[in-house]
Amino acid sequence: MKKKLLRSCVVSAMVSSLMLTGCASQKSGSGDESNKENVKKEVPKVHFFSNNGTLLNEKPEGSDPQKLQQMTDLIRERAGIEPVAIVPPKGAAGEKLNILLSSNEKIDMFNGAWDSYASKGVLRSLNDLLDKYGSNIKKVFSEEEWKSVTDKEGNIWGIPSSRAFVGYPVYVRADWLKKLNLQMPKTLDELEAVLKAFRDLDPDGNGKADSIPLMTDLTGLRYGMLGGFIEGENGYSTWLDPADKKIKPVELHPGYKDFLTKMADWYQKGYIDKEALTKDDSLALLKTNRVGASVKYFTRVALNQPKLKSSFPEMDFQLAKGITGPKGKLQTSSSLNSAAILITKKAEHPEAAVKFIDWVYQDVGNWLTAVRGVEGEDWNWTDKSKRIFELSKERKYAGEFATVQVADIKNSPTSPSPETAMMYDYFNAEMYQFGNAKRPLDYNIIYDTNSLKENVPNLGDIDRLIKEETVKFIMGARPMSDYEKFIEQLYKVGMDKLIDEKTAQYNSRQKK
Repeated sequence: MKKKLLRSCVVSAMVSSLMLTGCASQKSGSGDESNKENVKKEVPKVHFFSNNGTLLNEKPEGSDPQKLQQMTDLIRERAGIEPVAIVPPKGAAGEKLNILLSSNEKIDMFNGAWDSYASKGVLRSLNDLLDKYGSNIKKVFSEEEWKSVTDKEGNIWGIPSSRAFVGYPVYVRADWLKKLNLQMPKTLDELEAVLKAFRDLDPDGNGKADSIPLMTDLTGLRYGMLGGFIEGENGYSTWLDPADKKIKPVELHPGYKDFLTKMADWYQKGYIDKEALTKDDSLALLKTNRVGASVKYFTRVALNQPKLKSSFPEMDFQLAKGITGPKGKLQTSSSLNSAAILITKKAEHPEAAVKFIDWVYQDVGNWLTAVRGVEGEDWNWTDKSKRIFELSKERKYAGEFATVQVADIKNSPTSPSPETAMMYDYFNAEMYQFGNAKRPLDYNIIYDTNSLKENVPNLGDIDRLIKEETVKFIMGARPMSDYEKFIEQLYKVGMDKLIDEKTAQYNSRQKK
């Protein structure tokens, strides 16, 4: 009996022990699962040098810390990378970039001119990565745009971060036209008559002869007006001289002198703002409510007019479409260039950087997230089917991860918000309408800048002389009778070498 009782106790103890062990095992297993949930999945880090336009222009101090962390977590979850922002010091982005590239500090991706960095050996070519991970990226850009980031050996050194565009239109105050019973100008002569009326007839109604008929700058005059004085379809561009079959700068074209003569006349008559070529503050000028027309980059009006509507509700700048000069269209489109998203040779996870950009281009919502922030907080869809969104009033995200600035033309968003509607209207309806402008002869040629510097040692002097003397001619500080002397000056500092080098490069690339 005692043996049976002892055996029973032993069995009971064993069962109890097994039960306890089982319970302990279950508890231990449950804890392991919980720990797994709490530990973040390992994902590759990508270090972004945030030298993009969004951050530097709109919120240079950077994002609010909580918003930046929220964006980091969101991109980690959706794109499968952990983005690390490197915010450049204000006014010293270039110096900081050089330090990062030449040291052991981490930098994986930045924006820059590929031809300036590939020759220094700091970049990774992207052909293989794009083939493996860039299916969405490859669809966004044209064959010509891909050529703009490809060297003569076929190496792709970056992802295009700019496009050729038409961006220097003529805007005219439609409310002033109505007040003075004038029509929207269609020719340069009609525009000149409008500017004269704006100068003389007090359209702002303040009883003073202080109106500013035309707000502009040197770039605006070149891209927005010069085309109307240059024979042919190339406008503000190099041109092929039929006399010797060489590629020459536009300043040597006969029409350039005609352009300078007209602009100098407008300046002397007070049609052009007196500080147009020496000071650039579009918003300050528009705040005076005395500007009648503009030939500058389109955002100078499209983003600033909405800011002033509460103070000047009558202000109504409208596009003067299709204006022509004696030699045709006034506007000239920009050219393709070497600006690109670049991935460094020392990047630990270059494939992750490409995957991120591919994720951005997978969907317009992803692009807006990278550029504008969290959907539902920093921006909202108002009509997703039409890609219409609106921004929140408070900006907390600066765009540290907005490396991808160029939207997919076929899938670009737009916004009805008063602050940005005018800008998006131009972007979507006018920006890529190349039929409205002349196109540079060499718009798709990326010149070898290193070869130019080597074979044209005075290149900087030539550029400086052209800019300085052009300003002097327009402002009347140098008489137009000196124009031939100006051309002689250019040849004395090496214009012939520039012509020979550009001609050689142009002909070489045309053969491909």
